[in-house]
Amino acid sequence: MENESERSGRMGAQLSLIANILEAMNDLFAFALVARRKFAQWAEELSTEQLNTIPEHFKNNIAWHLGHIVVSTEILCYLKTGVEPERKIENIELYRHGSRPETYIPAEEISRLKERLFTSLEEIKSDYETGKFINIQPFQTMTFGFEMSDITTVLQCCTHHDLLHLGQAGAMSKLV
Repeated sequence: MENESERSGRMGAQLSLIANILEAMNDLFAFALVARRKFAQWAEELSTEQLNTIPEHFKNNIAWHLGHIVVSTEILCYLKTGVEPERKIENIELYRHGSRPETYIPAEEISRLKERLFTSLEEIKSDYETGKFINIQPFQTMTFGFEMSDITTVLQCCTHHDLLHLGQAGAMSKLV
C-alpha cells in the first residue's frame, strides 16, 4: 500500500513530466510554425503558374504539397487518432496520401491553403492545450508503419512530414 509520502512523490513526478511535455510541445509547435512560414513564403514568391507546374520526374506540384501538408496534419491529428473520426476536412480527396493534382489549382484555393497552414495548426494547438488529445487511438503510419501511440509522437511525425514536403517543394521551386 502506498503511503502519503510516496503518493506525493509520484504526483510530483507526474506533474514534472506533464510540465516537460508541455514545454516540448510549445517548442514543437514553434518549429512546425517556422516550417510552415517558409512554405508560405515560397508560395508568395512564385506565381500561380509556377506553383501548378509539375517538374519533370516529379508526380506533384508545389501547390499540391501545400494542400497535402494541411490535409495530412488534420488527418493524423483528428481522424487517425480517433479524436474526431467524423471530422470533415476540406478537400481531403484532392490532397490526401496517394492523390495527385488532377486539375489546375487556382490562386484563390492557394490563398485558402496558405491561410489553413496557420489556422489548422492554431486549432490543433488549442485542442492540445484543452486536453482534447489526452486519449488517442494508437495507429501506424501508412508509409513507414511507425506506431503512433500518443499525440507528442503524432505531432513530431507531422512536423517531420511537413519538412519532407518542404524539401521537395524547395527542389521543385528551382525547376519551375
